[in-house]
Amino acid sequence: MKIFLFISLFILTSTVYTQVDTTYNQLEELDDLLEDITRDNEDSQIFDLIEYYINNPIRLNTASIRELQNLPYLNFASASAIIRHRNLQGGIYSLDQMKSIDGVSEDLVQKILPFLLLGDENNISFFEAVSQKFENIKFRYRARTQSDIQDRNAFLENKYYGSKLKFYNRLQIDAYDKIEAGIITEKDAGENSYTDFYAYNLRIKDAAFIKELILGDFIFEFGQGLALWGPYSFSKSSDVIGSVVRNGRGSIPYLSSDENQFLRGAVVNFEVDNFSLTSFFSSHLLDASVDTLTNKINSIIIDGFHRYDNEEKHRDIVKEEVIGSAINYSLTPDFKIGLLYYHSRFNREFSINSILDETGPNFNLVSLSYSASLNKLFLSGEFAYNFSSVASINTTELLIDKNISLIFSLRNFPRNYHSPHGTSFGEKGTAQNEVGFYSGISLKTAYGNFNFYYDQFRYPLYSSSYLFPSNGNDLLLYYTYKFQPGTEIRIRYKNESKDVLELINSENGLSKRKSENIRGEILYKVSKNIWMKTRIEYVKLSPTNEQDYEDGFLVSQDIKYSLLSRLVLYGRFTLFQSDSYNSRLYVYENDLVGVMSNPALYGEGMRWYCMAKYSTDFGLGLSIKYSEMYKPNEKTLGSGDSEIQGNIDNRISLQLDFNF
Repeated sequence: MKIFLFISLFILTSTVYTQVDTTYNQLEELDDLLEDITRDNEDSQIFDLIEYYINNPIRLNTASIRELQNLPYLNFASASAIIRHRNLQGGIYSLDQMKSIDGVSEDLVQKILPFLLLGDENNISFFEAVSQKFENIKFRYRARTQSDIQDRNAFLENKYYGSKLKFYNRLQIDAYDKIEAGIITEKDAGENSYTDFYAYNLRIKDAAFIKELILGDFIFEFGQGLALWGPYSFSKSSDVIGSVVRNGRGSIPYLSSDENQFLRGAVVNFEVDNFSLTSFFSSHLLDASVDTLTNKINSIIIDGFHRYDNEEKHRDIVKEEVIGSAINYSLTPDFKIGLLYYHSRFNREFSINSILDETGPNFNLVSLSYSASLNKLFLSGEFAYNFSSVASINTTELLIDKNISLIFSLRNFPRNYHSPHGTSFGEKGTAQNEVGFYSGISLKTAYGNFNFYYDQFRYPLYSSSYLFPSNGNDLLLYYTYKFQPGTEIRIRYKNESKDVLELINSENGLSKRKSENIRGEILYKVSKNIWMKTRIEYVKLSPTNEQDYEDGFLVSQDIKYSLLSRLVLYGRFTLFQSDSYNSRLYVYENDLVGVMSNPALYGEGMRWYCMAKYSTDFGLGLSIKYSEMYKPNEKTLGSGDSEIQGNIDNRISLQLDFNF
């Protein structure tokens, strides 16, 4: 606390010129984008993805339709409208021009502005940046600490090495958007070292014939993610059009807190005319569970915990080396094809604990991706080959007019297709043992916006022990309507039916389970400085052939109050009741910038939180949050090492953001 106060006083009295931290404020308004992303635990990786877009905005007057589709909220229809307006006007140079685009609402313009650079910005080279003696250097620093107030069993029993405080520190340096460097350190609750996890990188852009060079930690996105992708991505959500198609960005510096799902080494990218060649190498130590008798890998451990002896013995015991290259060719700005090959080698073989797994230790992947914009039609897809089978996903997006968009996506992931770094759009996201067809429609009318999707999927093989094929489907209807300025209603209905493994007549088998979820929300502006949101949600879970069912219900009230121009207060109170964990509900919570939380609410109780965020005009941001879960009918919460003696689970979090 003394260090924290010292830093704050130093900043307040410093005469160093700094600028407003726009990222700090822009990220507050992304609730609707993040609502459907996370589930049971904190997941900051999606937040990091959005923050990457804000810190690396694209130049609107030179961006292709494919690059625009990379951005949150933008689909083929809205991106096409922007390109069409830009071509007619000879460029877009102001906010007023953005608001005049036919087919793009003012609300959408406000949402995408943080990700765009308007006008004709000068693009200097690496050597020009060096010659200017780095007069324009940006620093971004973030420090965060979080702690449960109640003691969990493992801490009461002194099982863990360290304290229950969780610490996070990140420093990024950017000079003219040509030289970037960053480092992150993190200590989880129970760990002993404040640098238990660290990640770092250096990126140089536009240095002579080298378009980009990254040294250190990175991820690589290619195509639709069948062969190679990072640890996070968007999936099925109320954005029924924009959440389907992916546009791989290639190499990206990695500074997230996921401790195992990234690459560590070097990337170099060359561009000549319409060709782009990227080569990469990685040598990375991973946490894993290894069979002591066979010395084979049982599983790769991705939680990153090193809190006591049993977790510590799994640290960095498997080494993976990856080498590969990707070639991209742009026939036109709106027609691109890509070819990828990479070889992954582990220093141990994998145990055959599932017939869906390969023994390794070598994995070879070849992939072909494409994307093409043809007037009102957008085609994209990928075919990936692991030298055993071919996985594929192909998507068609059709713009009927400025108010109607359709999308169709067919995926086929064979059971013997396996990629150690592949994730893709689908029910499971693993690009393995799944066949599915997705269709969606987005309709804008004078009476509101309608979004609908229907997804059918089938798993050809269930598991190694129960060789039952299974199937399922889910549909979503999402309706929004602004019936007056500052007031919006949202209605969301989701119906899902799928096979689940259950004990039937003392034998294991598949049973069909159906769930229905309906949610109603109203967002309204009470006054100039006060916004409120009320939600009511109900879920029903039932077997197909039985009358028995269970359900859950919640009601919540949010308030956001801008007390001063730079001080914002948040609060939420939620009451919930459900018959079991199976009928749980989720409510995405506003949190510290960079933290995502969407806790599972089940049983009977209430959850509430309050938060304050303060930002200055010289780049300093301070945030504090207190949250509490209370279940009056319980004597303990959680289980095992995480069990709390009592019926209250509360946490306090504090964060400092400083940009200058």
